[in-house]
Amino acid sequence: MKRVFGNRTMKNLITILITVALFVTSGCSRSKEGDNYTDVSADDAAMNEAIAKAKATSDDFVRALHARRPGTTEFFVKKPYPTPSGEWEHMWIEVTNEHDGVLQGVVANEAEDTREVKIGQNVSLKITEISDWKYLDEKKLVGGYTIRYFLDKMSPEEREAFLKEAGFEL
Repeated sequence: MKRVFGNRTMKNLITILITVALFVTSGCSRSKEGDNYTDVSADDAAMNEAIAKAKATSDDFVRALHARRPGTTEFFVKKPYPTPSGEWEHMWIEVTNEHDGVLQGVVANEAEDTREVKIGQNVSLKITEISDWKYLDEKKLVGGYTIRYFLDKMSPEEREAFLKEAGFEL
């Protein structure tokens, strides 16, 4: 399964994450464009666990989105979209609203393979369709289970540099 990470308010964070992920993840192939995503096997137990955790805790995301407590920002979900090759490209969506389990938002990163959506496009999706969610509570990353997956693959030095540059803490 292809996991894609994106632009907009997350641009610096994601650029760093992808650069490091592509460097430290051995055995993963890249697309011909090469710089914007990394392939992760559909059988990768740790990634599948991260997705399952995101799905199981999605109610936490919805509660936080509705509460919008002071200091909470950057509400995003990730949704898989089909590609012409039959794979899945996971796109970050900046969430603007939720009602009865349906999220409204804007695609936040450039697509590499999928032709289903484009950056800046308004989309709606069911909360059950997500593969990850995240927001910041002050500087603390809440959710972001697939981001944590890649962080776990980094050396302590890479991880420290990434977190410093990203401007959040775990």
